[in-house]
Amino acid sequence: MNERRRPNLPPSSAPGRRRRGGRARRRPGGRSRLLWPGLAAGAVLVLAGGLALKGVTEPAGRPADAAGAPSATETGGTEEARKDAPEKAEDGKRGPEKKKEKGKDKEARAGEKPDPDSIPSSGPGTFATADGGGDRVGGSGRTLTYVVQVEDGLGIPAREVATEVERVLADERGWTADGKVGFRRVSGGASDFRVRLATAGTVDDICGQYGLDTGGEVNCNVGQDVMVNLKRWLLATQYYADDVTSYRALIINHEVGHFLGHGHEGCPGAGRPAPVMMQQIKGLHGCRTNVWPYDADGRPITGPAVG
Repeated sequence: MNERRRPNLPPSSAPGRRRRGGRARRRPGGRSRLLWPGLAAGAVLVLAGGLALKGVTEPAGRPADAAGAPSATETGGTEEARKDAPEKAEDGKRGPEKKKEKGKDKEARAGEKPDPDSIPSSGPGTFATADGGGDRVGGSGRTLTYVVQVEDGLGIPAREVATEVERVLADERGWTADGKVGFRRVSGGASDFRVRLATAGTVDDICGQYGLDTGGEVNCNVGQDVMVNLKRWLLATQYYADDVTSYRALIINHEVGHFLGHGHEGCPGAGRPAPVMMQQIKGLHGCRTNVWPYDADGRPITGPAVG
């Protein structure tokens, strides 16, 4: 986003094309209690054979956010496991309940945005590639292969980022809705493009090799690289402050859109969804936020070309 429009080029001529992203600055499951009736003073109650206690727990976690692209979904285990009597944990909480609370803590952390000052501004410039690969998604035309990489030292598993990128590119509202282009993630060998999550300094370095000034703040597409600024990935922008997951889809769709040869577009009219190729970070100009190139009915969401 926020890059100059360049001539459309086929993927095979990637080194000649460059784009950059828009500019912005911003940066209960409690345990059960057993209430025992009072005992008469001095009385001793003995139950032959002991007293069997059976706990009741609810499934941990919650369904994935349908509007966004969650990286993980937690479940509460099998029905048989939930019927079993829970074991007592050392801290006094029953096993399943303790697991449930841990799951909620993890979920809460995933939804929290980090302190901007805690995000590293530079890194080694070396990358880890997500292993494995994905199935082909999309139309019957050319299949574009891609790898997902994360700069070393960020503490973010490349496989987690790959899961988000795969889901975005496979969405029925994505670029594959034209029925022609297809995508497939690979983990090695030659690929058509690379999605690379990196610190601002590394993004500046790589984009700068093509003459682009990303200013430590924005994303870009240069050559075969879709460069994703770590700050934008974690903090989003003012229009997506409460929906970072959706903003990540906008990053991928916008920069991959440039790789596919799409230029910038403007708002088509007040109240209408903003095109994914619009530099939404600069303002919505009456449009509504939108992160997909097509709507749910397969119609392209476009606007007037912007030079």
